[in-house]
Amino acid sequence: MGDPWQKAYDFAVEVARKAGAEIRKAGESEIRVMTKSSTVDLVTKTDERVEKIIIGSLKAEFGESAHCFIGEESVAKGEACILTDKPTWIIDPVDGTTNFVHGFPFVAVSIAFAVNKELEFGVVYSCLEDKMYKARKGKGAFCDEEPIQVSDVKDIHKSIIISEHGTDRSKEKVTKIFSTMQKILCIPVHGLRGSGTAATNMCLVASGAVEAFFEIGIHCWDIAAGAVIVKEAGGLLLDVDGGPFDLMSRRMVSANNDVIANRIIKEIEIFPAERDDAPIKKQ
Repeated sequence: MGDPWQKAYDFAVEVARKAGAEIRKAGESEIRVMTKSSTVDLVTKTDERVEKIIIGSLKAEFGESAHCFIGEESVAKGEACILTDKPTWIIDPVDGTTNFVHGFPFVAVSIAFAVNKELEFGVVYSCLEDKMYKARKGKGAFCDEEPIQVSDVKDIHKSIIISEHGTDRSKEKVTKIFSTMQKILCIPVHGLRGSGTAATNMCLVASGAVEAFFEIGIHCWDIAAGAVIVKEAGGLLLDVDGGPFDLMSRRMVSANNDVIANRIIKEIEIFPAERDDAPIKKQ
């Protein structure tokens, strides 16, 4: 039997490039900004247009009903975010919308593919850098066709850690986020960083530029593609409490090894985040 998903993988790379070109083109013209859950949770017409381009291209190639889709902008408009056993595309058309709006040069297209609730491959195109990260389960991780691997650092004091503060500005959560960052910085580590895009952060872990990335409040479309890339580059994924990684839980640590991951987990102040697959609340 031939490889059932190679065609889908190759096509995802092609579609990510097309989407990235659309984002770059849009960045050269006026950017119309709207909001979703709050005044800092931004969305642009580009997000919506690029998602339509991606999903439309996939449906044209594979059929209207053969596959399921979880897209950030579709979910924001009320579609369910449920991962079933059916082949499912998990899409963030513009990961780093705030960066895009401000011209901060880290914006990514993130496309993942899951079958039987297991991630098969992930593609992250950092379109302003023109870097294509990709990985298939069991076949390694790559950046622009070159193999990538996590760093071999095990001494937390020699590590760089990435995190983000998200879009929730409630005082309780912001206090816990920055308390965690302070405790990790004072371990001490070499530094704390943040690119403003979870997909890019995970690729930085996978390529060995940093040792770990953690966040509470992210969504499945932010991290699905990056999760495959990190694992195939030799890294690991855990829940922020040290348990197994759950794509829908909205909380994650990705790291180069368990020594670094477990040291970070000791410092994380956990706060609640509603699951992505929680039932939709009736208005």
